[in-house]
Amino acid sequence: MTSKQKREAIENLVKSDGWAVLREEMEKAILLAAYQISDNGAMPIDEVHFRRGSMWAARKFIELPDNVSRILANDILMDAAAQGEVKPERYGPQQP
Repeated sequence: MTSKQKREAIENLVKSDGWAVLREEMEKAILLAAYQISDNGAMPIDEVHFRRGSMWAARKFIELPDNVSRILANDILMDAAAQGEVKPERYGPQQP
């Protein structure tokens, strides 16, 4: 699978109903963990750290398609530049 095909697959995933469901459920889980931390004043510090970690992981999961898409877009651009398909003037001023 080429970088372009991978990027298209990621874009299709993000547009899908399934991804919308996953995103919504992850956001609910993040909110629930935050409420549990705030509602339980006697929570041990290790439990607080565990819940913070789970919120961080859930947020990173939600951001994953965008991050992978950016990496693939950069790979596509680098491949095009290596093949001489990119015109430098499109991407900034020329160096003298």
